[in-house]
Amino acid sequence: STVLKVAHHGSNTSTTEEFLAVVNPQLAVISVGADNKFGHPTPEVMERLEEKLGSENIYRTDEHGTIELITDGKRLWVRVRE
Repeated sequence: STVLKVAHHGSNTSTTEEFLAVVNPQLAVISVGADNKFGHPTPEVMERLEEKLGSENIYRTDEHGTIELITDGKRLWVRVRE
């Protein structure tokens, strides 16, 4: 998969190492509210994603605002708007 939309706002059980190994995404998008009371995304999920993708390939709505993915069918661009 090219893009992973991280499930359940990045809760601890949403994105296991095994799942990431099978899906093998190039980038991840996490839809999450700022300073949410649940602590999502969890530090464990962020660590897994950063290990697999590098922090530059993880986009979070609480940090980046609106995240747009644009493709021509061959290439992918990410545009963020705070």
